[in-house]
Amino acid sequence: MSQGSPLLDALQQAVAHRVPLPSSAADLFSNDYLSLSTDPVVREIFLRKALEAPRLLGSTGSRLTTGDSEECNALETRLYRFFGAPSALLFDSGFIANLGFFSSVPQSDDVIIYDELVHASCREGFRISAARNALYRFAHNSVTSFEECLRNVLRKHPQIIHGKSTLFVSVESLYSMDGDFCPLAEIVQLVEDLVPAGHAHIVVDEAHTSGMCGPNGSGYVSLLGLNHRVHTQVHAFSKAWGFHGAVVATSPTVREYLMHSAKSLVFSTSMPYTNVYALQACLDVISSDRGQELRQNLVRLSCYAHKQVLRALEGVPGGLLSVDNSLSRTHDSGLCSPIIAILTPLAQNLTDHLQKKGYRVTPITYPLVKRSRIRMTIHTHNTEEDIDSFVNELLRWTVMQGQDGVPAVAHSSVGADRECVKAKAKALERYLPPFV
Repeated sequence: MSQGSPLLDALQQAVAHRVPLPSSAADLFSNDYLSLSTDPVVREIFLRKALEAPRLLGSTGSRLTTGDSEECNALETRLYRFFGAPSALLFDSGFIANLGFFSSVPQSDDVIIYDELVHASCREGFRISAARNALYRFAHNSVTSFEECLRNVLRKHPQIIHGKSTLFVSVESLYSMDGDFCPLAEIVQLVEDLVPAGHAHIVVDEAHTSGMCGPNGSGYVSLLGLNHRVHTQVHAFSKAWGFHGAVVATSPTVREYLMHSAKSLVFSTSMPYTNVYALQACLDVISSDRGQELRQNLVRLSCYAHKQVLRALEGVPGGLLSVDNSLSRTHDSGLCSPIIAILTPLAQNLTDHLQKKGYRVTPITYPLVKRSRIRMTIHTHNTEEDIDSFVNELLRWTVMQGQDGVPAVAHSSVGADRECVKAKAKALERYLPPFV
């Protein structure tokens, strides 16, 4: 075992750069939007349920065997009523839920249309789906591109019109890399206008909106009143719920089929009792008046963060640090995205600076995204002071890029020479300190 291994050497080299992240500064980067992972009320409810429970650890088997507990079924009943769906099925994660659905439900003559930025879990499902030879993508969040794609698919696959196969549409409610909401109402309307009733199946991944919006936190589909027009919702519990796992809210027929055909479910041990009680506790808070207060505060802080970041970057060269101004607009329903993508060709350099200041940030670079960035996410337990302090650090880093001895700017895509960058950076010094 002490002999060298080319495989282990290669793997070690690939992960050698990874180090533990700091955590002394405010959390502005995790997916814990409602701050429920540290919420004392959730903790209290969970502990009470756990102490009263006859069973606590494990689940003893898969859902097709001894893991099909009364507790799991009771939670699923509560969840499908909460999300306004006919039935629901629990999975161990959002990735496993999307993989299980798309790898098993679409049939060999079916077609899948998807937004070009849908999650990797959906793509993995497409890749091994029976419909893998009939995949069509449309430009991200473009209703025009979706309509063109849809019309093209209907021409190429007339069996959809004739009722011999199904058209699947895969989108997300809120896209995590850019922080933009899906034009879901328009997409649903186009499907209903162009595809005969019963011949389409719309699937919405609600990972980043579940618990965050909608009546009592029931999500984006519910917020838009589309529960009876969207066929399947996938809600992950790892974001606003502050926990782990997922549920597929869908028809009883699809649920039963998934129970027996989704390999990611069939060959996995079902959710342990501890998770079931924790999710019940999370749902107690999310659906309460206090949950509504948490959501309202999240919207307020998200709008504040967008305003502060945009204001701070007004004088910064766009090729050095920027955000998409169109994403700062409040959604028609009053939502404001808690995700702010801060674009920079120097994502690693900026990350190094922020980590030295105690921020638990990681760079997001190619091939994960086309334009490198860091991602700022707002949580209901953040403060305006947390946001202002972080914006100040962005500006301090920007000023540093105009100083001598920092070659990264000159070799980046800023498109201006060093003297121009120095002048821009010098102008920024009027913001420091502090930025309010």
